[in-house]
Amino acid sequence: MNPWRRLAQKAAPGFGRVELLLSRLGHPEEGLPVIQVAGTHGKSSVVGFLEAVFCAAGVRVGVCLSPDFPDPAEAVRLEGKPVPALVLSSLLSAALEPFEEFVFGPGKPTMQEALLAVALAHFARSGVEVVVLEASAGNRWDPTNFLRPCLSLLTRVEGGENTRALAWETAQLARPGIPLLTTAMEDAALESLARRSRAAGAALVLVDPEDVELLELRWEKAVWRSRSDPFQLGPFETPFMAAYQAPNLSLALSCLAELFGGFPLSREAVRQGLSQVELPGRFELLFEEPWVVVDAAQDLPSAQAVLRSLERLPLGVGQRFLLLAHPEERLAWDMASLLRPAFSGVEVLAPWELPLHVPRALRRLSSGDFLLILGPHAALREVKGVVRGAS
Repeated sequence: MNPWRRLAQKAAPGFGRVELLLSRLGHPEEGLPVIQVAGTHGKSSVVGFLEAVFCAAGVRVGVCLSPDFPDPAEAVRLEGKPVPALVLSSLLSAALEPFEEFVFGPGKPTMQEALLAVALAHFARSGVEVVVLEASAGNRWDPTNFLRPCLSLLTRVEGGENTRALAWETAQLARPGIPLLTTAMEDAALESLARRSRAAGAALVLVDPEDVELLELRWEKAVWRSRSDPFQLGPFETPFMAAYQAPNLSLALSCLAELFGGFPLSREAVRQGLSQVELPGRFELLFEEPWVVVDAAQDLPSAQAVLRSLERLPLGVGQRFLLLAHPEERLAWDMASLLRPAFSGVEVLAPWELPLHVPRALRRLSSGDFLLILGPHAALREVKGVVRGAS
């Protein structure tokens, strides 16, 4: 039986399930240096920046992302490479037996709990030197909060009218004696973080989200500069990416500076890692002349960030077209209304329609045109296959 099918889609709040899983796996979390990354926007990008730098520095790094993949094993990487699905499935099968202890005890584990436990077990057995975990925002019972990380990072916290409540839940990741670095400068978020950090005895470190600024954006690369410049990089390069990555780069560099001394993080390793980072679905360039970019923006704050990034596109672009897919029709049209002035043509679709419409959209493009495709990660994975097949 596929062990992943035995998991619960939802479960009652609590850490009992992840604790039982970890105990059956020999408590692999003990002794592992963990960096926890939470927030509503940008956390997977921060994870990607850190992973790339650690790999460039020769540090054996394990990464576990939120399980938003058809195959859960795709969310777990060791030294930048996916961990074989069979390895994780075998660990999970062992951790679930006897299954009755879950059913009549804390309940069936969720996908996120199971993935975290088996990822940590594999990392411990593989001798990793540091683990980077992506956490969900607004959930004090996120399984990563059961752990005691060496650092916690928090990106933006935005939830519209629910921002204050979301920030308070997210602030529960503050723990005694553990530095909490954040670029969350929203008033509601800062108030909650400050109160919780004081109560927990956590060291709250505010990171200027504008510390890193975009100097130049070309199709082949982006050039940035850090005002604080902890590694004395001067201007540094990344692959082509959106201007909205500046706060995420600011947080990643601050995290690396905190870790300096404990890991071999030289200036050359930081520069090399950032120049080679890959951020799938984050203003990702798929094709050149015509230019085709995909992005997983799925709410209004993300759409606004995309809009600001469009202003920094290299010169020489012809007409601009937008394909926008979202499972919620009303939100899709709200996003389209916000973005429409920046495009010659806008088409709103259901996510399942997106891969079907891409070939027609590609055929109508001239050499200098620009096509932006927004949609959920699952739809974008199919889109990338269509675009690359057309090329």
